[in-house]
Amino acid sequence: MKSSAALPYFLLTCCALFWAGSSVVGRYVAGEIPPMALNFWRWLFAFLIVLTWTAGELWENRILILAKWKFISFLALSSAIGFGALHYVALQYTTAINGALFQGLMSICILIVAFIILGDRFGIREGFGVILGFGGVAVIVTRGDIGVLLNLTLNIGDIILLVATMSYSVYAVFLRRAPPELSSSALMAGMFGFATLFMFPVWLIELYGFNRPVPVNLTAFWSIGFMTIGPSVLAQIFWAYSVKKIGPGTAGYFIYLAPVFGVLLATSLLGEIFFMFHAAGIILIFAGIWFATRKQACNGG
Repeated sequence: MKSSAALPYFLLTCCALFWAGSSVVGRYVAGEIPPMALNFWRWLFAFLIVLTWTAGELWENRILILAKWKFISFLALSSAIGFGALHYVALQYTTAINGALFQGLMSICILIVAFIILGDRFGIREGFGVILGFGGVAVIVTRGDIGVLLNLTLNIGDIILLVATMSYSVYAVFLRRAPPELSSSALMAGMFGFATLFMFPVWLIELYGFNRPVPVNLTAFWSIGFMTIGPSVLAQIFWAYSVKKIGPGTAGYFIYLAPVFGVLLATSLLGEIFFMFHAAGIILIFAGIWFATRKQACNGG
């Protein structure tokens, strides 16, 4: 495979790493930093960062952006708000097991939405890859005990996660229709700007209506800083670029890597023990991605 053809797959792997970190950090600060505040500040700072190198392009394409403002704002609503904000709210209520399962479900949702909206089809190889990948996620989050799945119960957090998952699936599919004249960075800058505008009144309601200010401490600084640079700026740009190159269906398979990185982060940073079911789940996930993307990868180079 040529290096240019391999680049989207590498960037998608980085996305999964950032998303895994986002879930870990989001759960860690759930009782300390209000979810709407976390989402507002991450998008505001992300917008300011991306603006430093996209301001000229945004100005040159201002007529196009104004003409496409409804589409760009829709992308912002479905990703930054529909997924980002709801994801942090859900982490206030649901368990890590349920969160990881819904994250694995996202890949399947993207395939279904892509089929319904764009008419994308997937064959036996891709379908088998989906089954293997989701099976690997299930093995990891249930610790190899099928009884965990049988005893799962849904709460308000799980319902919110389901809505967030569907929202991001719609975003991933519609991203393919982004104006080709805009670079991935410029498109993200527009999305971040709209996301900030949308989140501002929601943050004010949380701050003054529910009296939930952001604490001024080290935890707030490093968590918002990480959310801004990793899951917001880099992951969004990497994802947008990769979806344009290989399509939302193929890109969606790499979401399965997030639980893998979650395990690695937990064992390396939190001192948790690496068990055999972790290894089995990781093998299934990588096998699923290989089956699902082998055809596209070979065609790419």
